[in-house]
Amino acid sequence: MTDGPSSWRIPGALARPLRLSAAGLLGLALALIVANNTARAFNTYADYFVRLSARPLALGGAAGALTDPASVFYNPAGLAGVRNLTLLYNHSARHFPGSTEGGLNEWDQLDGDTEAVVVPLMVGTYAHGFTFSGELGYDFRGHPADGRLGYPRERYWGSEDYDAFATSGGLPVAVGIGLRRSLGRFTPDPADPQGLSWLRHGEGEQWGVLARVWPGLDYSVSELKLNYDWTVFDNSAAERSFPEFASKHITRREGWALHPTGWLTLTRDVVDENHIYDKQLGTGVGQTVGLGPIHMGNQERRTQHSGAELCLGSLIKLRRGDYDGQPTVGLAVNLGGIWLNYAEVEGLLPRIVNGGHGFENVHIYGAELNLW
Repeated sequence: MTDGPSSWRIPGALARPLRLSAAGLLGLALALIVANNTARAFNTYADYFVRLSARPLALGGAAGALTDPASVFYNPAGLAGVRNLTLLYNHSARHFPGSTEGGLNEWDQLDGDTEAVVVPLMVGTYAHGFTFSGELGYDFRGHPADGRLGYPRERYWGSEDYDAFATSGGLPVAVGIGLRRSLGRFTPDPADPQGLSWLRHGEGEQWGVLARVWPGLDYSVSELKLNYDWTVFDNSAAERSFPEFASKHITRREGWALHPTGWLTLTRDVVDENHIYDKQLGTGVGQTVGLGPIHMGNQERRTQHSGAELCLGSLIKLRRGDYDGQPTVGLAVNLGGIWLNYAEVEGLLPRIVNGGHGFENVHIYGAELNLW
């Protein structure tokens, strides 16, 4: 399976004899279904939604070595340099053509609204990042049945929240820790006879380091570990119909930020993701990409991110980047102390949905307010 310019690498050591336990039978059944369904299923590995903040997105997602309120989502150590009470707001406001306001005919492209409150303390900085209930995902159930909008009529509903703290102690090295909690529910296209619904609860922790290694050059590294509990439903049944199982998601982000002048910033991040599924599912199908989010065995992915920010005085910032092969562009305008942010990523929607075509560019609007 491929996901845009990124590629998956599946360790050969996962191939073991299949044990025909109940969980193993589930894994086998999913593997048999996959050939007909993977192109239309939600890609849980893409984990893009929480990263839909306007400034980092405009910089191609290369935000690990930045001091920014959105560091609560990328690298908590970056919060140490935010010493103002700050409110961060982001919103995905784009709609498919023909959308009408209200109900299932309101065809939002995405619900990708990430918010944060950053509070400076005596010994460091605390931040709470979150999405409102249901503002993390997408809902294409109301799309026309003829498929003219180009995407399956499925839904991903979710919410997430973060708590993070960072401190530097006056040194050129900052450290940060964070906790993350998530809830997601996937509902497949009703026209898909093989579709499965699922419910996913997740929680985990993140640590990060941000260091000034040379005048104008910052280095960062962070690691996020998430534990997920899954419940899979048969759409013809009103109750859980498969064994519950668990998975782990580990993300390591390494980045650089170069500030050659006071008006130019260059950033680059390399992100390595590792997804580990419960061995009880039966690793004999470990080399098969399963139905929708049910990917068997260990899988790894590396993505590359880079960006540049040009400050035109104290009122305008121009941004350009590359989100693992997807071009990005952005603009920030200072209106009376409130930074208004805009970002666009070319062709990102099919990567989030893991399929579809048309109306592919993602647009995010945001605002950042420093209260004191």
